[in-house]
Amino acid sequence: MKYLIIALSLLTIVSSCDTKKMSETPDSQFIGKWKLSERGMLEGIEIEISKDKKGNFIGLVTKLNDDKYVNMFMEKGDKLLSAIKRNSNFEFVITEKKIAAPLFSAYGQSTTTEFKAVFSGTNKILLGNNGSDGTYLKVK
Repeated sequence: MKYLIIALSLLTIVSSCDTKKMSETPDSQFIGKWKLSERGMLEGIEIEISKDKKGNFIGLVTKLNDDKYVNMFMEKGDKLLSAIKRNSNFEFVITEKKIAAPLFSAYGQSTTTEFKAVFSGTNKILLGNNGSDGTYLKVK
């Protein structure tokens, strides 16, 4: 009787789990044009994410915003997103190059920023905890 109760309890717990999170999110969802949103001075910049010859993800700037520092230190075609790594079935780490990276490098500072990233549907990527560090919105 004791084992029957334990078995039924485990069966109930396992059957009530959200299996949507257990399935692997394909990394091919990253490929395409994305607009940065809720990102401060990076707000409105558009990037094109693709894979290079080695199969690594890169994100090149296709459209700048009107911020004076963005226009001073970035150009169309610059690499903003330098890497995407899988953390789990549904969580990724996105590495972005900082604005004025050469200047930071000259002073021995870090030139990149890493964000935890998860998909919210297929057209939105949340950065940080529930999008606290901004989002990427797919451009149609």
